[in-house]
Amino acid sequence: MKTVAIICEYNPFTNGHLLHMRAAKEETGADTVICIMSGSFTQRGDAAVLDKYQRAEIAGRCGADMVVELPLIYAVSPADNFAYGAIKILSVLPEVKYLSFGSECGDTALLRKAANFLADEPDLYKEYLASFQSEGYSFPKSRSLALKKYADTFPEYADISEILEKPNNALAISYIRALKNAGLEDIELHTVKRETDYNGLNCDEEYPSATAVRLAVKENRLNDIEDKVPPLCYNFLKEIKTSGTPLGDLCLYKMKDISGYDLENYYDVNGGLHNRLKLATLNAVTFEQFLENAKTKKYTMARLKRISLYTLFDITQKMYDDAAELPPYVYVLSLNRNRKDILAETNKLTSNVLVKYSDIDKVDKRLRYLIKLDFKAQGLLNIVNRSNYFNRKMILV
Repeated sequence: MKTVAIICEYNPFTNGHLLHMRAAKEETGADTVICIMSGSFTQRGDAAVLDKYQRAEIAGRCGADMVVELPLIYAVSPADNFAYGAIKILSVLPEVKYLSFGSECGDTALLRKAANFLADEPDLYKEYLASFQSEGYSFPKSRSLALKKYADTFPEYADISEILEKPNNALAISYIRALKNAGLEDIELHTVKRETDYNGLNCDEEYPSATAVRLAVKENRLNDIEDKVPPLCYNFLKEIKTSGTPLGDLCLYKMKDISGYDLENYYDVNGGLHNRLKLATLNAVTFEQFLENAKTKKYTMARLKRISLYTLFDITQKMYDDAAELPPYVYVLSLNRNRKDILAETNKLTSNVLVKYSDIDKVDKRLRYLIKLDFKAQGLLNIVNRSNYFNRKMILV
């Protein structure tokens, strides 16, 4: 067995994702594709447009031999922690020889150079980074600006100074650093150059972004995407009934209800941010108003939306810290019916494998609250998406 792993959200699965999956398998020569996929909510702090089992089935029918869930606590984390959680799972998957991802630069050597630089930051760069952060820039923006300024003095780093602001590049760098920290540097990197803007909204392109597809679904422009996603994905998307903003309403209620003192204990709420968040709720009658009130150069929209999910799911900083110390678990969402050997090999590497929710009684007891959190998220997604689709066990494809 020679496995290529793909860390993904597939929100939803597009023809661009299909192109990447085929390239990952063909160009690496792997005989097995395993996807580590976000479950019910995503790294941007949004709800997934389809249930995790639906997305896993689509991926399976498009070539993934096994799809496993990236737990909620990591799926809605900033890039470095998102990557940490995914690589943690990858470490107990069988015969992973390659990690494949999309990137705007399409150059694994350049991405590795950037990752190595950030793993051993020079003092001058640290000074620049601190200076930009003190000016109110977000951490990702401060990091990019600091590296560009550092490259003015040390031009040999000019090539990597241009790539940090691009989201797929930044996530790829987080993967590389996570592999190194996990002692998995022998895993080879494979990337497919991303030609479409991650945030692009144009469905007329050959491979539109998932952002563009989601917008078309929200605006009920399904004809615009019929040939941009696999047929099964399109059939699932046709069943969506967009109505109101239930997720935003739930998040705003929780943010208004929680005290500022308690809010300070939640994951990624630091530096006095709890005060700003509480002030932002005072006159907000919609979630969008709350976000606009709270947003600054330092606090990006994605971070604010993630923090809103942390409060909704009661994910405290202590909960995250405790979770980071626990062993990984592998929650299998879909499996190629002809590749049950993959599941057998995974069971040899870890006892914390689930193929249905009731398997929660068989895994390490310390993991159960995280698995229950994933299940709770799936139920909430049903409310958000006005869907009655609900699955509790692995799908054989």
